[in-house]
Amino acid sequence: MSKLTSLNLYGNKLKDVPEHSLDGLPRLRYLRIERNQICAFSPNALAEVKPRLELLDLSGNCFTAIPAQNLRNSVKLMYLDLSDNKIGEINNFELMNLPQLKELRLHGNVLNQIHPMAFMNVPQLQYLYMRDNLIGSLDGNRLQAFHKLEILDVTNNLLQKLPELKDLTSLKQVRLDGNLIEKVETLAFSNNPKLQLISLQNNNIVQIARNSFDSLDQLLVLLLSNNSIQSIERGMLDGMKNLQQLNLRNNSLTSIDENTFSSLRHLTTLDLAHNNLKKIGKRTFLHQTKLFWLDLSNNQLSSFEEGTFDSKIANILLDGNRLQCDDSFDWFVRYLVTNRVRTFLPFQPEISCAGPEKYAGVRLKDLMMKKANDTLNEGMKTLGFSEQGQRSFISSLIPGLRSAQPGAVDSAALEHAAAGIPILSTLSQAIPSMRNMPALEAGGAAAGQPVNPQLNTAIEQFTAPLVRFATGGQPVASDIQQLIESIPNFVVNVPGLGNVDISKLDPSLISHVLRGGQIPGIPKETLDNIVQQYMLKMHEAAAAAKNGTPMPNGEKFLPSLDKLPQELIAAVIQGDTLPGLNETQTQTVKDYYTSLIPVMAAEEESSNETSVEAPPTKAKRPAFVFSKEMMDMLRMLPTGYDLTKIPSEIITAFSRGEVPDLRKLPSDLIEHFKSNSDKLGLIFNRVATGNASLEEMLAKLPKFEKPVLSTFSPYDINRLSNEMIHEEEEAAKAARMR
Repeated sequence: MSKLTSLNLYGNKLKDVPEHSLDGLPRLRYLRIERNQICAFSPNALAEVKPRLELLDLSGNCFTAIPAQNLRNSVKLMYLDLSDNKIGEINNFELMNLPQLKELRLHGNVLNQIHPMAFMNVPQLQYLYMRDNLIGSLDGNRLQAFHKLEILDVTNNLLQKLPELKDLTSLKQVRLDGNLIEKVETLAFSNNPKLQLISLQNNNIVQIARNSFDSLDQLLVLLLSNNSIQSIERGMLDGMKNLQQLNLRNNSLTSIDENTFSSLRHLTTLDLAHNNLKKIGKRTFLHQTKLFWLDLSNNQLSSFEEGTFDSKIANILLDGNRLQCDDSFDWFVRYLVTNRVRTFLPFQPEISCAGPEKYAGVRLKDLMMKKANDTLNEGMKTLGFSEQGQRSFISSLIPGLRSAQPGAVDSAALEHAAAGIPILSTLSQAIPSMRNMPALEAGGAAAGQPVNPQLNTAIEQFTAPLVRFATGGQPVASDIQQLIESIPNFVVNVPGLGNVDISKLDPSLISHVLRGGQIPGIPKETLDNIVQQYMLKMHEAAAAAKNGTPMPNGEKFLPSLDKLPQELIAAVIQGDTLPGLNETQTQTVKDYYTSLIPVMAAEEESSNETSVEAPPTKAKRPAFVFSKEMMDMLRMLPTGYDLTKIPSEIITAFSRGEVPDLRKLPSDLIEHFKSNSDKLGLIFNRVATGNASLEEMLAKLPKFEKPVLSTFSPYDINRLSNEMIHEEEEAAKAARMR
């Protein structure tokens, strides 16, 4: 045992360590006797090992006093744990002459007093933990000798005021949570310029004096949650120019304005949840350009004044507020849309309006679409349109759509109506196809015709990104401007709308509707009907082409592969039927596009000397088929990937059973395949023909570089520090807890 350096007696029923019981252990450095029943040591219990002891853990016993005689003059002791005992006070000179002590744990005792000269010659102390005791005051004189102290934890005691922390110039963290502190005095931390974290949570703080946090340029985190702070006046938060996290959760704040956080230019996280906030002033967050997390949940907010938010804040949590989604709220919804702001967490319900009545319960996600519909309908009612007239007016906005049913709006009526809608002139400039429509050039020139702001607003919304915005979820990448460019070209025979020319339907609209999108003023059922009829026409055109009797203008229903909506391609890849078609009809459309691909690929490979009519050789498959290997490769692509980015020669090679040259893939797809290299290898193996050698296969695979990883030199056991010992202790305790 003469070479033993570490002894662990954890969790026994020891009641004492008799004198001389540790004799014969001249090299012992780490002694752990935690979780026993020792209430006192024999006077010389550690005499033999004390000169070399670096770590002593006596936690979880029943000591009622510091075993001073056993500890004094432990000149190499770096780590001392006396936590979870029954020690009530530290008398003078009990912790004396411990020149190497770095960490002292006294938490979980019944400490109520620390005498003025309790610590003598403890110059290296860096970490002092005294949480969960009964300390009512902490005179700065008790701590003034700890010039190297970095962490002070006095959480859950009975402190009624902040301790004096003068001369602690190395202090980095101070934790004073769960005390009875009512006020933060001016310059309370002015002598602690290296502070990085101050935690004053769960106190009774009502007042923060000006310049309380002055000269704290290194402070990053300030935690003030669960107090009674009613307001934050100018200057209260000055002096922390690099602060990143501020927690004011569960206080009594009623309002904040542009002066509240004006000095905190680097703030990234701000928690204001569970206050009584009723108003947030304009420009409140003007200078917080790095802010990405703002928790406003469970306040009394009903709306936001325009200009409250300027730069993007990625997360603005709004759960537990009664939002009034009237006209003054529209700007905020546009802000959420434009910046794709998350407004709730996964475990919270989606944010909904509390009022006005017609919008009560409407999710923010659906609000702008509903407002656009309502505003458009109300505006046309004001102009005297009947319900049928409203539908016809919408139809009239789309060239080629004219209802033959009674109540339709003729050109004269449209011109009269448009005279009161000057925004139509602007809209016609954005949509070239509308410039030749009657009355649009007149704009609002007709004298005496009142301008209808509600209808103007509705039509303006045609040119804003309204659909599928993400207030707490992933957005669908769709822009209403693209849809507006499609509107003049789409029209179908739909009940209530009359005859519609679907030959001009833009595939982008198909994609939009397949994603669940809408267009203001047009019911979703109508859009679904449009898509269904378009798909039926697509099948009809594909069948005619297959039978050698192409429909007139049939190509208008069969867009080229590069324009075919990704949702339709995905349906084919996954073996689903196309929207509105059965399996047989879907197969007809699939066969049509399958027949196109070899033609497209052959255009690059054919020469003038090759006959187009030449039959394929028996050794090869047809130029292109949706083979199993091809389907496997398509399934490996990222969701929604643009197939047109893949060179046609690679697609053709895969379908023919040849080895494709994957080095020619786009760089983003090569990166994707790196994480799926095992599946790629299996597919490669299946498509490889007997003529492909191993060398050829390897040559055509992308080169996957091995990442350069950091390496570390071996530890020198003779240079182990207290920090490593501390980590070992924490890991051991965590393992025991598990």
